[in-house]
Amino acid sequence: FRPDRIESALQSFLCEALGITGVAALNFSFNNIYRDESAPEIPILFVTSPGSDPSRELEEFAENTVGRENFFELSMGGNQNEVALQMLKDAASKGHWLCFKNLHLVTSWLPKLEKEIKSLQPHQNFRLWLTTEAHPKFPAILLESCYKVTYEAPPGIKKNLMRTYQGWGPAYIDQGSVLRAQLLFALAWFHAIMQERRNYIPQGWTKFYEFSYGDFRAGVGVLETLLSEGQGDSIGWETLHGLMENAIYGGRIDNDYDLRVLKAYLEQFFNLEVFNGTQKLSGVVTIPNSKSVKDYLGLINKLSDSDTPTLFGLPINIDRAVQRYNTLQIVGSLKQLMAVSAEDIKFDKERWSQLLGPLTKIWKQLYKQLSDGGIPQIKQHHLAADDPVESFIYAEAYETFKMVEKIDESMEGLNKVIFGTGLLTNDVMQQAIDLLSGKVPIRWSNICLLYTSDAADDLLCVDLGGRRIIKKK
Repeated sequence: FRPDRIESALQSFLCEALGITGVAALNFSFNNIYRDESAPEIPILFVTSPGSDPSRELEEFAENTVGRENFFELSMGGNQNEVALQMLKDAASKGHWLCFKNLHLVTSWLPKLEKEIKSLQPHQNFRLWLTTEAHPKFPAILLESCYKVTYEAPPGIKKNLMRTYQGWGPAYIDQGSVLRAQLLFALAWFHAIMQERRNYIPQGWTKFYEFSYGDFRAGVGVLETLLSEGQGDSIGWETLHGLMENAIYGGRIDNDYDLRVLKAYLEQFFNLEVFNGTQKLSGVVTIPNSKSVKDYLGLINKLSDSDTPTLFGLPINIDRAVQRYNTLQIVGSLKQLMAVSAEDIKFDKERWSQLLGPLTKIWKQLYKQLSDGGIPQIKQHHLAADDPVESFIYAEAYETFKMVEKIDESMEGLNKVIFGTGLLTNDVMQQAIDLLSGKVPIRWSNICLLYTSDAADDLLCVDLGGRRIIKKK
């Protein structure tokens, strides 16, 4: 079994079985949604993820399509429910576009919004745009009545660049100098790298940073300002680096290592050698000496659909760690699909015996093998060994054996309930629910592998390579 190759195998299987070239979604386009899918009586609901907010992009599209004076938006969550309903009525009657943002903050009010939408007789130019994060209490009726769009950063450098250039259009690129067109491509590449590097946490970034379209637009604004100051044929590199590092992208970063990575990217992508053709972006792309959008789109189309870690300056074998993580996500999703029904979760002696009996039997066999071999007895003097590595290993082993014993106690309690010789307590009930749902029981997850001061007052925690170990006071 190779968990680091499951994702690649699944993609190959799907492409071969369905006769497609890739499994990535089609490029997102506001224009296509408006032209082909929208209608006055059907709201358009964007389900967003961290680091992705369609508000700025929607605002620009509305400005180009119906004019800024015909587009209104409101962020929910500030006791503005009545204001929102009045805005809805006005926009529907006058044919304006309206956007309600962050609906997940007001889920209790959404049934009222759904009734109000149903009662409208909107103008043919009216459009209602909604944004929300995924929320378990989002009303199903409103969800079913909307045209739903999942809004997130496109997977891969190529699709990220393609979405950016689809949003710009030929006229926007052609209107300036060659240096301006080159800078816009470099910024689009830089933004895509910043977002896609999040796939390699914690080696890429130490945490998930919400680099968004708003950051990208702020970067475009800085480029336009610096170009206007240089009469379109020069730019202040230090100023650009400083604003990007300390205000725009760097403003989201709170880790010194990540800030050094950001600074290295800025120095690598935004320098004179890149724009005169003597240095390539990420070592693979030479920026065209042109301001024609066709040249840039042609370059983007030649890129591979899948990214390699070397594009981000990362070792090639890091992809295995990413695939292992994605495999865990896939397995977790499959477990959810196979999850038992609510009727199975309710206590029923026969059903629990049928579903959980095999688990308790397998555990008994595993624990018997361990106990028959003899569990080593680890004493306090082992934990207080002078060699820190030896002390660390004894501590890990001690807590591992302790964890196994606690899990055995938990499984034995569950087994007694199944066979009618034990009481059904809240802890046993929760453990059974977790196991029936394909999850690791919360009680097991909370078993600490290392001592804390509360558990052993006579032990002192010291640091060894970033790990906490135990040392006798």
